[in-house]
Amino acid sequence: MTVSWKTVYEGMHEGRNVTVKESNDGTFKLATKQIYHDEGIAYQEGSRYVHVSPASVGEEVEVEANSRDSLEEALKELHFSSETVSAIGGKLA
Repeated sequence: MTVSWKTVYEGMHEGRNVTVKESNDGTFKLATKQIYHDEGIAYQEGSRYVHVSPASVGEEVEVEANSRDSLEEALKELHFSSETVSAIGGKLA
């Protein structure tokens, strides 16, 4: 099966553009700019998977997550406020 991606959210939060894409298998990709130097993370806990690419201040960073909950966790890892995490999550529900 070929994976196809659809943009499900675009917006500006905390001075950063945020784009969220969802695949036909329920995986998410998020693209934004990093505001801190970050080594990135990758972890799997049970069925939850989150990958945040390493990036320096001002660089584009891409996130992969396999669920909405994992996507919200990744937004927190990117130093977005809980209000922003809730606002973006609410647009995807």
